[in-house]
Amino acid sequence: MMTLSVLRPLAVIAVLLPAAACQSIFPDEEDPSLAALRSAAAASVASSQQVDKDGFPLLGAYPGTAAQQLTDAEVRAQQARLNAQASQRTSAATSSSYSSEIARLEGVRQKQAVDVDAALAAKPTPNAPAPPSPEEVLRQIEAGQ
Repeated sequence: MMTLSVLRPLAVIAVLLPAAACQSIFPDEEDPSLAALRSAAAASVASSQQVDKDGFPLLGAYPGTAAQQLTDAEVRAQQARLNAQASQRTSAATSSSYSSEIARLEGVRQKQAVDVDAALAAKPTPNAPAPPSPEEVLRQIEAGQ
């Protein structure tokens, strides 16, 4: 026969195992109202899907035409804007070459090294008196000060 010390953990496991399968017991579960907020915040996209009077899509009622697309002029304008940005970034990358950036950073490193050496060379003068020794503290306590 099994002892009580073995049966007790098995009983706890048997009780918690079905509950572990249920996601609602976990504290970090997502609140259903968050999904509603996300869907409300999403931009509505025009669709040519036919819907009934309540707004539900009609099954089998396929759109007669494709959704409105960008015009050729809009595509050319967007492409020109993107090409201009790409050429700006390319010219900026070539104007500040890698070797000039390395030289600049080496200068910064050398200046910082000089500053650190100067700070380490200057020894601070102690302004505060030295703390009393433990014997001195004990004498003060015994004297009642």
